[in-house]
Formats: sequence, C-alpha cells, structure tokens
Amino acid sequence: MPSDLAESRNLMSRPFRILCCTALLLAAMVVPAKAEFLVRQVNLAYLAQRADIIVQGRVIQARYEGLPNYPHINSVLVTLEVERMFRGPEGGQYTFRQFLLPSQMRGGGKNLYRVGQRLLLFLPAPSQYGLSSPIGHEQGRFHISRNMAGADVIANEFGNAGIFRNVSADAEKFGAGLSHAQSQVVAAPRGPVALSDLVSLVNHLMLLPRIQ
Repeated sequence: MPSDLAESRNLMSRPFRILCCTALLLAAMVVPAKAEFLVRQVNLAYLAQRADIIVQGRVIQARYEGLPNYPHINSVLVTLEVERMFRGPEGGQYTFRQFLLPSQMRGGGKNLYRVGQRLLLFLPAPSQYGLSSPIGHEQGRFHISRNMAGADVIANEFGNAGIFRNVSADAEKFGAGLSHAQSQVVAAPRGPVALSDLVSLVNHLMLLPRIQ
C-alpha cells in the first residue's frame, strides 16, 4: 500500500500536471469546438465563406517563439504589410499568431513564414489563446510570385490542387453563378493562376452566405 500511495503522489507531481495541462491545451487548439478542418479537402468557396479574415500582404516580421504563458508550445507571430484586406480590420498592418504543429517545425519551422513573402491568407478569428491558423490548414495559405513573363501568379501550399473543385456549383447553388472568365479559371485542376483572376473570384465568392 505505501508504495502504491507513493506512486500515486508521483503521478500528481508538478511536471505530470504540466504535461496534462499542455496536452489539454494542444487538443483545444488543434481540434477547436467548431471542428475546423485540418486535412480535409476544402475549396475556394468554403474558404471565402468560412474565413473571418481574408488578407493579402507582404510579411514584414516573423517571430518564432513560445506561446505567451506556455513557452514550451511553439508558435510564430506574423506581421503583414497589408496590400489588400478583403475582410477584416482596417489598417496598414495585420498581425496574427499561429500554433506550429510538430510537422511544421522541421528546420526550426522557419520556412513557414519569411520576411518578404507575399501571401493571401484565409484565417479564422483568433481563438481564446490568441491563435489563428490558415483555414483548411495549408489550403488556406497562398503564395504570390512572379512567372517568367513577370506577371503575379498565386497558388496555395498544394499547388491549388482541388481548390477550385465544385466552386461553380457552390456559387450557382446560391444564385451567384460565375462569369465566363471565372468559369475558365475554376476549370483548372491545379497549378498557379493569375493573381487578378483569383482576386476576382474571392470578391465574387464573398457574396455567398457565411459559414460559422
């Protein structure tokens, strides 16, 4: 009996309690109450309907650090110089903090956001812990670059694979059919598209009912 009691006390030691609290916190962040998609395929219509923040901008700061009050939990604090705020607060800059999954910590995680990157992000409102990760995981983070002709093009972390699937049908369902030019864009199965074309689509899809 004494040995059992000692073992029980050991299990409730401070390190063990910290570990349990950390596990609960991670569960709350990774699987929030609204069951945010992490790996399920989503399309651009869903991103436009679900996002509380839709912002295009250039990364001017990416600070990799522990989560405030939980320094053993990895996060990155990102500040964008806003080029276009589709939905969200007014201002020349927008800052958000993202929790870093173990799979995102390869190489210290510092390739996820870098100063100088131009991005289009679809984000939820910050959680109770001040965290906000792209919706649909990496499907909601788009990189803007220049093609060989010097034009701005854009693709998400999956090279736009599946991002336009059923977009036309989803828009039609709510009486917001796409134009001929927009229909041609969403016909592409994958690959970068012109930034101006995606901007046109996002503006149009923002007319669809919001998803909470």
